Parts: sequence; structure tokens; C-alpha cells
Amino acid sequence: MKSLILALLLMSQAPTGDIWNLPPLTTEKGRFTQSWDNLSRNYNVPEWWREAKFGAWSHWDPQSAPEDGDWYSRGMYQEGREQYRYHLEHYGHPSEYGYKDICNDWNIDLWDPEDLMALYVRMGARYFVAMGNHHDNFDCWDSAYQPWNSVNVGPHKDIVGIWKEVAAKYDMPFGIGFHATPARTWGQFMPVRYRSDRNGPYAGVPYDALQTKEDGKGKWWEGMDPVDLYGPEHHDGRNSLETPFADQFMWRVDDAIRKYQPDMIYFDEHAGDSQIDLGINMGLGRLTPQILENFYNIADKRTEGRRQVVATLKGVGGRYDSFQNSPELLPLVDRSLVKSTEFFTEDNIMAFPFQTEVSLQEWHYKAGVPYRPASEIILRLMQNVSRNGSLLLNITQRGRGNLDPEARQICEDIGQWLDVNGAAVYGSRPFDCWGDEHVLYTRKDGRIYVTLIDWNGEDITLAPLSSDAPSVGKVRKVRLLGDKKARFRFKQTPEGLVIKVRRMGKAVSGIKDEALAAGFKVLEITHTKGWFNDDDPGVSTVGWDRVCNLDQGDYNNDLYVTSTEGDVWEAGFKGRKVAVLAPTGPEYGSMRVIIDGKDCGAVNLQKGAGQAHQQEVFSYRCKKKGEHRIQIVCDQGRAAIDALVIK
Repeated sequence: MKSLILALLLMSQAPTGDIWNLPPLTTEKGRFTQSWDNLSRNYNVPEWWREAKFGAWSHWDPQSAPEDGDWYSRGMYQEGREQYRYHLEHYGHPSEYGYKDICNDWNIDLWDPEDLMALYVRMGARYFVAMGNHHDNFDCWDSAYQPWNSVNVGPHKDIVGIWKEVAAKYDMPFGIGFHATPARTWGQFMPVRYRSDRNGPYAGVPYDALQTKEDGKGKWWEGMDPVDLYGPEHHDGRNSLETPFADQFMWRVDDAIRKYQPDMIYFDEHAGDSQIDLGINMGLGRLTPQILENFYNIADKRTEGRRQVVATLKGVGGRYDSFQNSPELLPLVDRSLVKSTEFFTEDNIMAFPFQTEVSLQEWHYKAGVPYRPASEIILRLMQNVSRNGSLLLNITQRGRGNLDPEARQICEDIGQWLDVNGAAVYGSRPFDCWGDEHVLYTRKDGRIYVTLIDWNGEDITLAPLSSDAPSVGKVRKVRLLGDKKARFRFKQTPEGLVIKVRRMGKAVSGIKDEALAAGFKVLEITHTKGWFNDDDPGVSTVGWDRVCNLDQGDYNNDLYVTSTEGDVWEAGFKGRKVAVLAPTGPEYGSMRVIIDGKDCGAVNLQKGAGQAHQQEVFSYRCKKKGEHRIQIVCDQGRAAIDALVIK
């Protein structure tokens, strides 16, 4: 109740009226600040996110209504483009019937959010994201700073609010996607609307973006101002962060965060500011740390720090790196948020979690475009999870809000497969290596999961599970998930784990995608070295940096390291005895171990003349069995934590 009163009070203090003359947003204050160093040291990707791995996305707004694909509200104003021609044929000329009219006529009579959410749950999604707005600048919620929204215009429904209520019924973490960022909207979508045709009968006739509030007298949009949807006329979007739209954008994001209390916010935008697209300087740049400070502190106060939230942005390193002008920030940014990519999976195991977004069809529905099969979605999911990522899937809705039967069946197939093989996905972590195009590795609860792609049951040798592999003990059992009749003979050799098939059962029933049902199998490997890794569920860190792909013999090929005195790595464990494994050598210093609040003293890591790995540097026997908590604190020099051995 207190948080609701506070939110209402803050909203009552916000400016109203002219949305093009808003002051800069005053961000929420708390333990997070706009400093990248502060954000990176205080933020932990929450456990619910790391457990979820797979999300459903409703990438759906008025641009879905024409059913002619993505970016319709831009293409319809570009003379000669396919969407422009489609618009002429189906609606008329954009000087007479523009995007505002599509918004008003958007009919969502076939939208059944309860039915769709139930489908997404059956599909195996563990979080849900609703579209707040797209580059078109139309808000799909009861927006305080954009009168062109789904409550005032068109459906006359608070779409985001309804999605939020339905997600809550299924205890589904809820996210909101924001695409109406300054560069995309102010820089790319708005300017094309201020033109006119160069040829034909409408040559020189301005498109409807140049209509005024006075032009609406006696029409359906009387009292509404087109400039609020289309923006004031401008043609240079290169410095979009220095425009009135940037301030308006910040107020709109804040409005949605306070109204709907999302667990996640998504931005179809770069976190930095050094990328160019369609001649426009992309990225949120200086706004990114302000957004994070605001969002994290609001969530902190709402949940008293118990349930942290997720913010995803693009261009954090990689092929579309938006920090080319400030590469020193990348390690900090990587720890301050969850980076995302569109239809691109990282090439290697990443130190920190990431997200990839894919769509069953086009981002906005386009009639006649084929769907991606369930087998492709599962392949992308496992590729991401094996490299420390998650997958957000857009299940493309038609304009009126429903799904094609084919899309529904794909969702059901994905769910059937995950019902059987979900142990390899939910709550899992990357193994030593991610695998290759035919074999993908994950791990969970001390077991290794091997996802085999296009496997027909032939004998196989798994090289990463050899008898001298650094993260594998003696293999005790090989089991095929979902097949109680399957039987194997196996032998660990220096070349790998050799598995010979003695008997196999039938393919998973109920899946119509034959390639998925017959060719995607998961082996569960039980072995004697199922230790607690440095990034397993329940780990919390302050300041420590995670490094991976070191190939030097560490358990699961990763470490948490720091050189800052006082940095704390901590985790809960259940047992009677705990041992700490870490690398040792001249380059290391010391760290202190605290168990259940008791300081057990400093541990010297400067042992030996050279570097050694998986060394037991500390052990402790608790007086009682049960739940305990261990904290490892950097004492002097460089500290590192590899794993815990719990008995």
C-alpha cells in the first residue's frame, strides 16, 4: 500500500500539459547511481532471470493491423516502397488516411490474453514481455505523456495493464518493451512523415503528419494534436538525445515503470552512442545510466531489495559495439545490465548472462510469410543457454490479436519438448565448453546435460567428457531424458566418453514437428565431480568480475576474481563440511572466509612457484547440518574463487 501511495504521489508531482516542453526527469535516488562503476558493483542479475532462460513476447501494436510486416508506420510514407503501395491499395493516400487513422481503426476483437498466456505457459516460457511502444510512437498503455495511446485511441484498452494482470495470475515475471527511443523514433520514423509524393496525382500534397489540431475539427480526432504522435517537423535526427523528445521519452518510461512495476524492461536500442544506422547516430548514450539508476532504485524500494529486476539493451560489445568511443566502459556495462542481440547468438560462452530475441514470423505479422519451425526455435534456445544466454520469442500475433493455428501448434510442440528436456534448460549454467553444431552442453545440480542435434541413435564419443577433463569426475550413469527404455554402455577414455546404444525407445509423442521429435535428444550424465561452481544458483557478488574460457584447468573453465579489498562473494550451502577451491600462484594475494558470520581468517593464495588450479585452499566443518552461508572477502591483492566442495 505504501509503495502505491508513493507512486501516486510521484506521478502527481510530474509535469502535465505540453509534452514537448517537459523538464529533464528527476531519477529515483538510492544505492544505485548514474556511475557505471557504481552500477556494476551493486547490480546482480537476479536469480529468477537466470532460472527462466525462455520468454514469450507480444510484439504487437497498431502496425500489426495492416498485416504487412514490420516498420509499416515508416514504410507507408516512403513513396515507391512495397508498404506504400500496399497502403494506397488498402487504405488510400497517406495525406488522407495516415498512421493516426490506422491507430484509431485498430480492432483487437480477437485478442484473448488469458488464452494466450495459458498457451505461453504450456510452451514453457518462464517470463513474458509486452510491447509498451514501437518506433511508431504510439503507447500501448494508459500513458500520462502520450495522448496517442491504446486507452484514448483505437482499442480503448490498457493493453500493457491487461497483460500485467494476466501474467500475475500465472506468476509469470512481467516485462515491458520500449522501442520508441529517440534515435529510432525522432531520427528515423518521424522525418519521412513530413514529406509528400514527388510523382503522380498527389505530388506536392503533404502527408498527414503536417496536419494541425485545428484540422481535426469535426473529425474523429477532434481535440487531438497530430504533432504529439508524429513529432514537430524536423529533418536532422543525428542529435536526437538533445531534443525535447529525449525528455519526453524518459518521462514515458518512468510512467510505465511506476504504473506497472515490471520485473524487466527491454529497449530496442544500443546502450552506448557510437553506432550509425540509416544515417542516424544510434543509442541511448548518456540516458542509459539514468534509466538504470531510476529503474533499479524504484524496484529496490518496492521490494526492499529482495527481488531485483532486469534491463536489457543492445550494442554492449560484439559486432554492433556501441562503446567504440569509450571501450574502457565495456566491462562495467556488461555487469550493470543484460545485453541483448536480435537473431544473433554469441559465438562463445559469455561471462555474464545475455538475451537473444527471435520471432516465429516477422516482428509484425505479414500475411503469407512462413513460420520458423519448433525445431529451429529449440536449436536457438539450446545454443543460447549453452553459452549463458536466454531466448525471448515473439509469437507473432495477427492484427486483431489472435494467432494462426500453425503458430499455436509450434508453441505446443516447443512445450512438449521442454516438458521432457527442461532439466537441460531451466536453472542451468554453461559447461566447460558450449559444444558444436551437433552437440550442446549445459550443467545443473552437478549433472551434465548433452543436447544432441539430428541424432539418430548411433554410437557417439563426447570428447569434453574424457577421463582427464578438468570438470568431469568418473561417469556413473548415462540416461536419456524422456526414454525409460533407453540403455547404454559407456566408457571414459582419454579421447572422450564413448557411448554405445543398446536400446532406444520411441520418439517423444505429441510433437508434430518430426525433426524435433526424432532428432533432438538430451543425455543426462551423472559423475563424481558435481561441485558447486562459482556462478551456481544462489551466488551473490559485490564487485567481483567473472572471467571464462580461460582454458587453464579451472572447474567449468571460469572464475570470479577481484583486486578490490572488501569485495564479497557469497552463497548459501546445505551440508556439514565445505571446502573452497581456487587457483594459487605468485600473482594472487589473500582472501578471508566467513561462515555463518564467523570470521575464519585469511587464506593465502600465493602458494607455489607457478600457477596451480582447483586447489583446496580452505576447509571447514560446521557444528550442525543444515543451511549455512559462506562469504569470501578480498583481503589483499588479487583474489579468486573457483568452486565449493560440499559434503
